[in-house]
Amino acid sequence: MANKQSGATVPKELLMFNTTQRFVHWLHTAAFVLLMTTGAILYIPWFSQSVGLGTGGYTVRFLHRIGAVAFMLVPIIYIVFAPKEWLASMKRIFTWSKDDLGWLKAAPAYYFLGDEKAMPPQDKYNTGQKLFYLTVVICMVGFIVTGLIMWFGKGGVPAELFRWSVFLHDLCTIAYGAFFLVHFMLSVMHPLMKGAINGMLFGWMQEEYVKHHHARYYEELTSK
Repeated sequence: MANKQSGATVPKELLMFNTTQRFVHWLHTAAFVLLMTTGAILYIPWFSQSVGLGTGGYTVRFLHRIGAVAFMLVPIIYIVFAPKEWLASMKRIFTWSKDDLGWLKAAPAYYFLGDEKAMPPQDKYNTGQKLFYLTVVICMVGFIVTGLIMWFGKGGVPAELFRWSVFLHDLCTIAYGAFFLVHFMLSVMHPLMKGAINGMLFGWMQEEYVKHHHARYYEELTSK
């Protein structure tokens, strides 16, 4: 479907993400990048010994805590200002079907060879995005709990609990960082995903893109 303006054919667009959803997405992205950067400076010996000492170390830790506060605000803002969208997103992320298994089987040929024949129709979030968002939800809980223990509990909680908090915090960082990198590469650089980034930049995606990449969700929209 298309609209006609001044004799030109303008592709029809569908609203995929509202203002609150886009805001928390970019707040989350900015907070995570800040946390990863400052965390790497504190964790990697070369950086921690050259930058993470003295005034530099204090500044890095201060910025890390600013990132942590922003990170914790993400779910709060989402739930308070867009509760229906938050609930709908959680339902989609935690709802899996045979099409998700089909996506896992078809993904290698789809993303590396551009072979779309075996790719089953996808929901608003495809299976890869579901995996990423599941990792976000699980690791976000892990980050917040272990981060608060490390921030306020040093010297006040059992040493074993503190050590486990550090270990789980690092484990979440590895899992989260790996999925974040893949998510970024696919969203920004993969030729098949051109058009996806528009949803988080402006909220809208072209109807044909949604119909092609999110066929199940497109049917849901058109049925309404």
